[in-house]
Amino acid sequence: MDPLPLRFSLRQLRYFVTAADVLSVSLAAKRQNISQPAISSALADLEEALGVQLFIRHHAQGLSLTKAGQFILVKARVLIKQAEELHLAAKDFDLGTTGTISLGCMTSIAPLLLPSLIRGFVARHPGVTFNTYEEHQKELLEGLKNGLLDVALTYDLDLTNDIEFRPLLTLPPYAILPRDYQLGSRKSISLAELARIPYVMLDLPYSREYFASLFEGHELRPSLAFKSSQPEMVRCMVANGLGFSILNYPVHTTHTVDNQEFATAQISEKLRALTLGVAYLQRTKLRAVVKNFTEYCEFQLVNTGSL
Repeated sequence: MDPLPLRFSLRQLRYFVTAADVLSVSLAAKRQNISQPAISSALADLEEALGVQLFIRHHAQGLSLTKAGQFILVKARVLIKQAEELHLAAKDFDLGTTGTISLGCMTSIAPLLLPSLIRGFVARHPGVTFNTYEEHQKELLEGLKNGLLDVALTYDLDLTNDIEFRPLLTLPPYAILPRDYQLGSRKSISLAELARIPYVMLDLPYSREYFASLFEGHELRPSLAFKSSQPEMVRCMVANGLGFSILNYPVHTTHTVDNQEFATAQISEKLRALTLGVAYLQRTKLRAVVKNFTEYCEFQLVNTGSL
């Protein structure tokens, strides 16, 4: 069923409420800073639009509300208040203080990054909510392009020309090894040394190609023993002595969920680091709330220089 067309305006309702408050056309005109004929015309038009008489007009003695007018007055006050709340909500939305952000993040780094960023941002903007998606790079880029995501925190991997990328942090690759390996006590290790022991690969689209390119650039190929798309599984396999792996995101503990421990070591060769940044679709104008969040991420990560 089609809704009934509205034949009255909020302005007419405001004039009606003002007139009902003072019960005088002349006083209502003064309060609204318009002419008496304009108030009288607006009230007559409102009565015609609603199909009821709102006032009894007393010559030289002002106005009195009819029963219909008393009933409509209550509804009009509610409607005007709701309209004001809508206007304020739209203003807050435009200022970036309210709204929902669809936020994607590279799955390997999401636990380190998202909770603290969201906590800090919501503390400053309690009217903002988040829908979060932890995915690999391919899914994040597709999410940006199909409109599922407003913004993504990810790496500079396989970015296309339609993706805007604002760099935040540089994250160089490093090795993780079992503690009881002979090499496990080393602070620095070469790719050639790593290539001689089993390799546990973080198997995510674009990430696996990046890690492989580090060896290929030095004409080396690691001995693949295991692979997993779960970062914690990779760490657990390494900690249990099944091989080494290469990561680029920082770890704040070398203990794994199964209470094992691994060691970390710098890689002696100069290798291409990954850049963590904020990505969004280039042709999309960021909503104020999304722009505020990207600026907050930049402030938190660039200024501190670490996760």
